[in-house]
Amino acid sequence: MENLELLIRELCKYPNETPWLEFKHNNYTPEMIGRDISALANSATLYEKSCAYMIWGVNDITHKIVGTDYDLQNLKKGNQEIGNWLRSLLSKNADFEFHSVQMNNEIGIVTVGVLIIYKATNQTVTFEKVEYIRSGSYTKKLNDFPTIQAQLWNRLQNSKFEELFAKQDLQLAEAMSMLD
Repeated sequence: MENLELLIRELCKYPNETPWLEFKHNNYTPEMIGRDISALANSATLYEKSCAYMIWGVNDITHKIVGTDYDLQNLKKGNQEIGNWLRSLLSKNADFEFHSVQMNNEIGIVTVGVLIIYKATNQTVTFEKVEYIRSGSYTKKLNDFPTIQAQLWNRLQNSKFEELFAKQDLQLAEAMSMLD
């Protein structure tokens, strides 16, 4: 993603959180992040989005940029980096990346954390072998919603490899140079 600041500002324009968009201020509980990665990846597939977002440093009611106290790349669970810890408990098809962005708000420059979560492919994304989904702005176990579970599996089974993005957010010149 080239311009994360522009992405953050665009996402802040949404009137509410969505099943594929979550705002946080300073809640960095590793288990919550793991459950939310599962839920957001599965919801992105259900709502036909290429990825979902979890953004720290944005007020989840007003959507104003307030900044966050932590750098996502430096978070740890015990002695392990959070990314590695999460990958050990998420299913192998979970794909995500952490970013930190310096942004201006009314009081100056603040840090905003961005977690980009790519949609589930081939199977649901699980955390600790449990499937999650977003219901409104809440993370719930997918098994509690059998109709949504069936819809999600239908999307997963009917997706075609040829229709998936190999790479996105490229300038035309970059895309042309990658074509063989």
